[in-house]
Amino acid sequence: MSRLDAPADGGPPRLMIVDDEAANLEALQSTLSGQGYEVAGFTDPTAALAAFQRDAFDLLLTDLVMPGIGGMTLMHELRARDPDLAVVIMTGEGSITSAVEAMREGAMDYVLKPLRLSTLLPVISRALTVRELRRENARLEQGLRARTAELEQALEEVDRQAAERVLAEQALMQAQKVEAIGRLTGGVAHDFNNLLTPIIGYLELLQRTIDETEPHRRFVDTALEAAHRGAKVAGHLLAFSRTQRLNLRAVDVDATLRSSDGLLRHALSAEFVLEMDLAAGPVWSNSDTTQLELAVLNLVVNARDAMPDGGAIRLRTRSDTEAVTIEVNDAGTGMSPEVLARATEPFFTTKAHQGSGLGLAQVAAFARQCGGTCQIESTPGAGTTVRIVLPRAEAPAAEPPARAAPPTAPPGHGLSVVVIDDDDQVRQILCDGLYSEGFAVRSASNGASGLAMVDADPPDAVVLDYAMPGMTGAEVAHRMRARHPHLPIVFCSGYADSLALDQIPDAVVLRKPVTIDDLSRTVRRSVG
Repeated sequence: MSRLDAPADGGPPRLMIVDDEAANLEALQSTLSGQGYEVAGFTDPTAALAAFQRDAFDLLLTDLVMPGIGGMTLMHELRARDPDLAVVIMTGEGSITSAVEAMREGAMDYVLKPLRLSTLLPVISRALTVRELRRENARLEQGLRARTAELEQALEEVDRQAAERVLAEQALMQAQKVEAIGRLTGGVAHDFNNLLTPIIGYLELLQRTIDETEPHRRFVDTALEAAHRGAKVAGHLLAFSRTQRLNLRAVDVDATLRSSDGLLRHALSAEFVLEMDLAAGPVWSNSDTTQLELAVLNLVVNARDAMPDGGAIRLRTRSDTEAVTIEVNDAGTGMSPEVLARATEPFFTTKAHQGSGLGLAQVAAFARQCGGTCQIESTPGAGTTVRIVLPRAEAPAAEPPARAAPPTAPPGHGLSVVVIDDDDQVRQILCDGLYSEGFAVRSASNGASGLAMVDADPPDAVVLDYAMPGMTGAEVAHRMRARHPHLPIVFCSGYADSLALDQIPDAVVLRKPVTIDDLSRTVRRSVG
């Protein structure tokens, strides 16, 4: 018996013999048992069927013609229960045609009666071998299918990772592009603020010399108002570039939105209507005016883009004792649940070839920084509502009226200040403005000169630009504090690195363009 003759469990092959002639059956049982097979014999096919339900067999050796259930029917019955069962038909010379038909129906071979051992044993061995080969082939096919499925899953995972890598590379490129645009925008805003600082400063000094009743006063007032509007534009540029420190203070939300009306409507074409429904009276929240304006502008632009045919965009505010809610609503295309779940992810956008995917991300980040939340409701085809919920704040206390100083004692009388700024015009207006307030002023055009000036004769305070060549304001401040730990330092810059300034203890920051009053007041407060 070859290795393939043996069943899978390693025991001897189990044969079922069915023959209605008892003498033939006994002879076969004795002969095949002697060859190492485990044999069960039956003269009644019905008994064989019952035995097959209880035990497993590897091969059926059955007579073809029997009373009751014939060999063909028995073969079909048993193979229906075990398709791998090997079947060998025993038949007489006269029924060889039926034996061939049985092979067409599933039998593996046949032997002719009277049986010869030299013929029977090779047929049984071959049938068992074929059975095991078929079983092994089925196992291999099953393993191949499983391996193929694993490979398909692996290929799908590779494709998924490749797609994610492409998306990550695209997001990185977009981030680099946005960062480059932000740097460019921040640089432009810095230069713009430096230009506006002497314009606003000298207009303020000129305004002080002209009585309100004089006709030319209107020219100065109008120019100064336009300069302040330019400063507001620069603030928006800095907010976009994300280089501006978040200046949290009590902000009248409704007043801020009313002042942004022109900015918001400028972002809309004639097909759109902006409906504003603001709460009556001041509504205060701890926020940043510029960032708040930019957040609402982002929401209005998103609403605009969601309505390609135009329509109404509704901006409303509501407040209670705990919170202030700013709501922007549109009747646009809306978002699916899948898109809504990712709406505030940085660089996630559904606008092909337009938009950075940062609008809602910036809005959500702004709300969190203010201690609030950003809530979004959207239905496909029915529009979107975005709510910025900010904590309510108390109205700021009115500053007590300043006691009038005698004419011989201006606000800065007796205080000395060193101004360090690399821009000649900015440095000059800062000096002139402080001088007009009674300060004794010295100036330097770079950090090294400023340090030497402070070391030679320490002042009461230093007004310091941040963005300077060679040595930044932060580096100058660190060196000054190392030598003069208690020296008050006021940063006056249009482009400030928040992280660098946060590392300087008690850093006071004024954003350019700064008014003379703010500069004078801040310097006096820093001195104490």
